[in-house]
Amino acid sequence: MKNFDSRTYSINDFLEWNDKKQLQLSPKFQRKSVWTDDARSYLMDTIVRGKPVPKIFIRQTLNVESRQSIREVVDGQQRLRTIISYINDGFTINKKHNDRFGGYYFSQLSNIDQEIQAQILNYELAVDLLVNLPDKEILDIFSRLNSYSVTLNEQEKIHANHFSEFKIVVDNIAHKYNEFWTSSKLLTNQRILRMEDATLVADLVVATLEGIQSKKQIKSFYNKYEKTFDYNVNDIERRFDSTIELIKKVFDEGLKVTEFKRIHLFYTLFTTFYDSLFGLKDMDKHLNSISEDRYERIKISLTNLNELFSSKTMTGLSDSEVQFLNDSRRATTDTAVRKRRTEFLINKIDKL
Repeated sequence: MKNFDSRTYSINDFLEWNDKKQLQLSPKFQRKSVWTDDARSYLMDTIVRGKPVPKIFIRQTLNVESRQSIREVVDGQQRLRTIISYINDGFTINKKHNDRFGGYYFSQLSNIDQEIQAQILNYELAVDLLVNLPDKEILDIFSRLNSYSVTLNEQEKIHANHFSEFKIVVDNIAHKYNEFWTSSKLLTNQRILRMEDATLVADLVVATLEGIQSKKQIKSFYNKYEKTFDYNVNDIERRFDSTIELIKKVFDEGLKVTEFKRIHLFYTLFTTFYDSLFGLKDMDKHLNSISEDRYERIKISLTNLNELFSSKTMTGLSDSEVQFLNDSRRATTDTAVRKRRTEFLINKIDKL
């Protein structure tokens, strides 16, 4: 027998219930700590942009004496507290999350857009109503929901706890190149759903800002940039776009038939091409700008590395080729190995 009812309610519905004391934001089922200012800002930016937020669970009971329905929020309290606080001018959206509406209280938004306040109030939240259920039944429901949940990977955990401009530009770039990741066979749709595109982009963006780093350092850079991020996000995206565009021009949609469709080698290809355009930090040698008349030679030369990887013996290979092959056969992401792979490609292209 079904013991819940799925509905949608507007933000204004929740405000009315709160004003009438029919909404209980009880801490009994609170599972998370109080949100940071960045987390609250990010939620409201999501709502302002009309994007969906997670479902809210409410236990609804009837007060017979007052003949009023009481709605006790058992999951989604921080979301609702944040929304109510924002509507009551408790805080503003951070400008790093929203250039247009950031820095303004809800009561001031009509000065920017006559419709936005109504759009926010009419925004609908998905709700599961748990009607007259006792605590033990609610706890059982959440236990069952968690049984089907996929354990968060490292990137998903990072994403849930960071709200900096670095995270935003990484997400924007990752989503922009969705078709490129899949058509080049770099990532499958399933891997993208587990945020491996964000991991890749974060890794690459760190390289453009700090020079080649170990992949293990991604989390530490998220933490560092959460505190302060003194880079121009538009410039980051422009340089990233230019590098991807150069890769597309050189390989002419042929990346998927090369060894560079492997993530750790694509990282090397990206850092090499980025170096030719903008220069990487802490490199002993830099690659000269790649002119259009060399595109075909570079494509052939780098595609021919497939033969190197298919070789059954090391006979006839130079010391640098042996080193590159050993560095590439395993998906090693240590700083020193990554630098050696990039230096190999720089030297190879430079001779063409």
